[in-house]
Amino acid sequence: MRTKMLILFFITSSLLCYSQEYPEFLEYKKMGYSIAPVTTRPAQFNPTIGDIKVTGSWTPSLSFGLNWTAHADREVSFRYGLHFNILPIYDFKYELPDGDLPNSTNFFSNDRNWGPLYISVPLQVELKKQLGPRLYASAMGGVNIAWIPEGSVEVGASVLVEELNEVREFFELRSQTREFPLYPNLRLSLGLYFMWDKLLLQTNVVYQKSIPNYFTGEYLFDNLEISDRTEGTYSYRGDYIGLEFVFFLKKRKQRKTKKKEKTLKNVYIN
Repeated sequence: MRTKMLILFFITSSLLCYSQEYPEFLEYKKMGYSIAPVTTRPAQFNPTIGDIKVTGSWTPSLSFGLNWTAHADREVSFRYGLHFNILPIYDFKYELPDGDLPNSTNFFSNDRNWGPLYISVPLQVELKKQLGPRLYASAMGGVNIAWIPEGSVEVGASVLVEELNEVREFFELRSQTREFPLYPNLRLSLGLYFMWDKLLLQTNVVYQKSIPNYFTGEYLFDNLEISDRTEGTYSYRGDYIGLEFVFFLKKRKQRKTKKKEKTLKNVYIN
């Protein structure tokens, strides 16, 4: 392990020492503003008994925040930031056959919900290559460490049985985050820089692969007229793919102030 770390250190040091320089990037501010519409990978429903099928759906979400670049003028640079992300907590659909619920035919449900914002800190290495006078290719890779407080989610569905004047619950989903609030994710992106007089725009296709599940739990169907009891395990990861836009404003030119020279006049008194 120690040998691998030394090899990685020497490779990174070599890239920094011998990488090409792009001094034009220093004309723009180190801090940039980013916004990224993303779509999150569907949740997994794995039945242990029963045959009612539940399907997870791709969920739209949004990430935005601040980004800083170290050694922006070099071919190999470092990117770190503070991002705010909308947390999808569930998105699934299922269908029940005729007669499973009283006074209902072709019952279909599509449930979707988002939670509060959560914070993440991306740490990435960037490689740049110039393609034209004001056009650059960019590839980044690293980790995105999310902070999600401990919590739980409960979703239920019920139907009113008029003949018995009672409410019958037939579906329930329970899931929770883990106790340790830090969630490491692998983050990769590939994109382009567009350089203008007052703005540097970076557009990236970004992909995130979560290491632990964000939510784990179980689901249950019961109290149905025809279908047998169905239950299984549930997991929801933080994987997503999206399009990111990062805006770097140009630095203001410092005005050169001419120093006024004070001249001393000799006064002669006759």
